[in-house]
Amino acid sequence: MTGLPPAAGAPPAVFTLLEDGRLRLECHPALAPLLDRWLPLLPYATTAPTPGGVAIRIHPGDPANVRPVPGAPVLRLGGARARVDDHASTATLHAAACGGVADLSGGCATLWVAPAQGDAADAAGWDLYSVLTLACALLLGRMDRALVHAAAVVAPGGGAWLLAGDTHAGKSTTCVNLITTGWRWVTDDHGVLARGAAGAIRVEGWPRRFHLDAGWDEGVPGQPRGEVDPHRRWPGAWLRSAPLAGLLFPRVEPDRPTALIPIPAADALSGLMRQSPWLLGDRVRAPQILSLLRAACERPAFSLRLGLDTYRDADRLLRVLEPVTGGER
Repeated sequence: MTGLPPAAGAPPAVFTLLEDGRLRLECHPALAPLLDRWLPLLPYATTAPTPGGVAIRIHPGDPANVRPVPGAPVLRLGGARARVDDHASTATLHAAACGGVADLSGGCATLWVAPAQGDAADAAGWDLYSVLTLACALLLGRMDRALVHAAAVVAPGGGAWLLAGDTHAGKSTTCVNLITTGWRWVTDDHGVLARGAAGAIRVEGWPRRFHLDAGWDEGVPGQPRGEVDPHRRWPGAWLRSAPLAGLLFPRVEPDRPTALIPIPAADALSGLMRQSPWLLGDRVRAPQILSLLRAACERPAFSLRLGLDTYRDADRLLRVLEPVTGGER
């Protein structure tokens, strides 16, 4: 891949994505607006990158120049496809407006994005979202961390409960309900699981803007969703990371009462793998990441059926959750 070189004299915008500084994103200034949809809401000014850490670099260029490694795609996300070579050392990533190469053994990735304006820029932003997510997931795996599509809320006792589920499973609604009762939150969208020094699992947040029904404040569900900046709406409620206490798998069933149902570890692992499908894209690290997810599922796990009876009714939701919180409020 040759692409276009970075513009002379234009320093990249640098974003440190992990609390320990080991993963950073470097973006050509001209492409920074395309990051708005993907970039987590993190305190970048207060976290310095670790020297020698893993880097993802984004440059303007022609993604068609990225030559795919042979074989069928091992991962698909939105319009993006990922292929990994036979030695599992290199991944190539392709979408219509974005492409790149991830050096899995060396711990770096370079992405090229075609310059675009108007509607094409919006499409390019979505392509970059998908390609970046796959690149981060693969590189995090080489760091023995797992990227999961999940929210995480923190009970008053300090333990984080992971809310893992598909889009529209009720993650945002549950987060907001609990935040209004004094719980704290780590993320509403993507989280990173990792083992601490003593082996305990922590969840670190990659929060983004919450998507809530327009009628949330009035308690009217089913309206178009809008974006809410959680840091402004609930200042001081965010934690960057917290120890994992357990797993909740929400699903919306509006015509049935909200209920908490214990599930076995095997079912929890199946649900968690569904929200971390990229773990199977890298056969070198898949066993380690699977072990991490399995360890997470050794904690209490529950299916959380969400009915309209708890829509914007935090007290009722807390009563349902008493078996996992011990009545903490």
